Amino acid sequence: MNKISELGKKVLISVGRNNKPTYAVMAVAVANGIFKPISSLTDKKEKPEARKYAALREFATEVVAVPTYWLCGVGAAKIGEKMFSKDPVKKNITKTNMMFLGVCTAALLVIPAVCSVVLAGLDKIVKKDNKISQDLNKLDIMSKSPQAEVYQTPSSRTEFGHLLQKPSITTFANRGGLKI
Repeated sequence: MNKISELGKKVLISVGRNNKPTYAVMAVAVANGIFKPISSLTDKKEKPEARKYAALREFATEVVAVPTYWLCGVGAAKIGEKMFSKDPVKKNITKTNMMFLGVCTAALLVIPAVCSVVLAGLDKIVKKDNKISQDLNKLDIMSKSPQAEVYQTPSSRTEFGHLLQKPSITTFANRGGLKI
């Protein structure tokens, strides 16, 4: 038992010293790349074709995400190193912070942009676009839908004829079980 605890301590210390934001998000992306497609494939509520397509899209998204996280994180860290190349303490802090900002930029901007391009190409390969456009051509958009009746009291109309809801405490107090 003592050897196992010593080994555990060594592993945790090593992981703690080498803990970088890029590694963490890459590990999450790899796990998502494995478990999200499996989850999609085992969803019995969907049609088999839809399950396969969803799993393929989720896997492709994570295949794009892993190298993008790495490139953005390492690239931003290199920029951070150059900012304070003469001061080693500031250099390490800036490197880590810039890596974190690079990973955040990848998640918020780069990965969605790259995925939209890659998945559009994937859709054309799978020919999902053609099936959707054929289904849209079959839609009946010319028939009229039933009009909803709007209850209007004379006090709820303004001089311009627009409906306004008068604010009251019950408007806020009776929402979703919120008790005030």
